[in-house]
Amino acid sequence: MAAASMPNRAHADGATDALLSEHAIYRALGRGGEARRKAYRALFRGALDGEFVAALRAATNGGWALGDARFAQQIADAIGRRATKLAPGRPNRDRPDERRQLKLL
Repeated sequence: MAAASMPNRAHADGATDALLSEHAIYRALGRGGEARRKAYRALFRGALDGEFVAALRAATNGGWALGDARFAQQIADAIGRRATKLAPGRPNRDRPDERRQLKLL
């Protein structure tokens, strides 16, 4: 069995994995081992929303934060760089406010 699938087998089926320890969140899924494994398997029964999957892929592939603007700003502050994708296209040039311009004709 591939190494990447071993944590799933450990949490879902109770397979032994010397590299894996139970996290507090996993332990909170149930009072005993079988209850935890059953609750863990239930987490993966439903399909994810297509829009969420697309956003997750875009964020993962682009190295961007996935979340609201506040979260993205927190991530940007923590890592010291932009954490969201820029809008496509060239930025607009600075233009004077049209209300201030004198219209002669």
